[in-house]
Amino acid sequence: MKQAYLITAYKDAASLFELAGLFTQTGYVYIHIDKKSKTITDDDIEKLNHIPGCVAIRKYDIKWGGFNHVKAILELIMMAVSNHDVAYMHMLTGEDFPLVSPQKLDEMFLSDSHIYMSYIKPEDLPEAVTVRYRYYNWFQDKNVKNKALWMLQHMTVLLQKRCGVFREGIGEFNRIYKGLVYISMPKEAAAYVVEYVARHEEFWEDLYKCQVPEEFFFQTIFMNNNEWSEKVTDRELRYMDWSRGDGSSPAYLTEADYDKVKASGCLFARKFHPEMSLGLREKLREEIGITE
Repeated sequence: MKQAYLITAYKDAASLFELAGLFTQTGYVYIHIDKKSKTITDDDIEKLNHIPGCVAIRKYDIKWGGFNHVKAILELIMMAVSNHDVAYMHMLTGEDFPLVSPQKLDEMFLSDSHIYMSYIKPEDLPEAVTVRYRYYNWFQDKNVKNKALWMLQHMTVLLQKRCGVFREGIGEFNRIYKGLVYISMPKEAAAYVVEYVARHEEFWEDLYKCQVPEEFFFQTIFMNNNEWSEKVTDRELRYMDWSRGDGSSPAYLTEADYDKVKASGCLFARKFHPEMSLGLREKLREEIGITE
């Protein structure tokens, strides 16, 4: 049995080739390339698909906070679940990098039945987050990082509040949990997600109408299930520095972050820039025994 690494990416083909080459040493790699990406070409995708154990597709045009990212992730999960040789999987981005070797990751996870994901309980969600699922988002296919669209979305929420339009939850769930979409889970948990979405169209439709729907996807499904919630470990396996980010994404890491990255106890780190992060990447390569 092997692990699968599910990667969503939109730029930096060189880093993507490195990740694919590294992880296919011991496992499988499934990659979704943003449909609008100009820096990752069709030739790059063809080359990725010639790496044994790697499958790369380009299907969805992904906007920040949009539903197409959830669809791309589900597509990758379905491919990994259909592989009978997969036992465990990790959600990553093309800007991630491992902090331990693939062999060490196999030792840690191939027999692990736990889901590793951070989550916030419904009672602890701030109002700024609850509005993301309680009120309808009409801009799923737009880049709401655009200030004008962000303000327009805010105005539609105010209008819904004044008109008394709101939702109690998502699908059958009134207890909504939030967290990052980049989680690690056994194949059986991933299969449960695929099956749940297939059987509960109302959940999928309600999720589509959320703002930043990926934040509620895995957490709400798993934490509302008695069996799987007991398997959840509230631990972030990916090091990220949000203190220097723009509020909606973490900062790029540099060599100056090395000590913090290593002290974190995480197994992956994000985000790596092809130039700014070069020194850090080289130190990590040397530490985990990667030779170019």
